[in-house]
Amino acid sequence: MAAALAAGRVRRLVVAAGATGLEEAERVARQAGVPVERIGREELDRLAGGDAQGCAAWVRPLPTVSVDTLIADCARRTPALLVACDHLQDPRNLGAIARTAAAVGALGLIIPGRRAAPVGPVAERVAAGTFQALRVAVAVNLPEALERLRRARFWVYGAAADGAQPYYRCAMDPRTVLVIGAEDRGLAPLVRRHCDATVRLPLRPPVESLNASAAAAVLLYEWARRYDDSGQP
Repeated sequence: MAAALAAGRVRRLVVAAGATGLEEAERVARQAGVPVERIGREELDRLAGGDAQGCAAWVRPLPTVSVDTLIADCARRTPALLVACDHLQDPRNLGAIARTAAAVGALGLIIPGRRAAPVGPVAERVAAGTFQALRVAVAVNLPEALERLRRARFWVYGAAADGAQPYYRCAMDPRTVLVIGAEDRGLAPLVRRHCDATVRLPLRPPVESLNASAAAAVLLYEWARRYDDSGQP
C-alpha cells in the first residue's frame, strides 16, 4: 500500500469502519488527493473479494517497459541481475519471485505478454509493494528477448529439474538473467535453447520438484552470495 501510494498509483482508498493502524496511510492518501472512504467491514470484504485486512485500494496498472528499455537501463551496470519468468501461471509465484528479486537487488523482471500470470492484485499483494523496486518488462517473444539479452553481454541461466549442472557448480556471471519455468512444464524447449546453461537444485527422494518461487529464491540468493556491489566474486 505504502509503495503504491508513493508511486502515485492509488486512485481510491477504502478503510473498514473501526480499523486502527491505518491512519498514516489515510493521511498520505488525502495529502495526495486520493479519495478516502470509511465503510463497514463486510462491505469492504465484499468489494475486495475476500479478507481485505482492514483496507483496500484501487490502483492504476503497474507501469511496464520494453525489453530494449530494460537492456538500455542495464547497459553500464555490473553486476546486474534480471529474472525472466517463462509463462508462470500462478500469480502468487510471480509475486513471491518479485519480492525475492527485489530483496537481492535485482534490477528487473521480464514476463511474457500473453498466457502468463499478470501483475495483478494477487501478485501485488504477495509482492508486498516490491514491484515498485523493479523495472518490469513485457516480452512479446521471450526466446527472442533472451537472445537480445545475450547480445547485450548477459549470461542466461535456466532453472530446470534436469539441468546440466547443480547450481553451486555453475559459474554464474556478474551479468545474469535467471529464467524460471512454468509450474507444470518447466522451461519451454525454445526458451531452453536460448539459455547459455541450465542449472538444477539437487533433491532427495521422495521430493521431485520445488515450488517455482522456492527454487527461484535459492538461485537468486546464490547469485547474491557471489557478488558484492563491486561486481567481484
